[in-house]
Amino acid sequence: MGKDLKGRELGTGLAQRKDGRYTARFVTRTGYRKQSYFDTLTQARNWLQDAQYNDKRKSIVAPFDMVAKDIVSSNAELAA
Repeated sequence: MGKDLKGRELGTGLAQRKDGRYTARFVTRTGYRKQSYFDTLTQARNWLQDAQYNDKRKSIVAPFDMVAKDIVSSNAELAA
């Protein structure tokens, strides 16, 4: 839980920097950290909520360790 400059709790994934800007971040389903900076707390909360929603709804086509030839061959097997 991040805090603002006055010490108040802002919520999970939200914090205020010393220059007064707000930062919002979260970890995607694939393990990458997404982070962005905003001038207002409302903008940061809205971005965080939208980004988490989109990450949950996003479909993963293939695992990261699968190479292109494996994807093509698996699709050819499915078509046969």
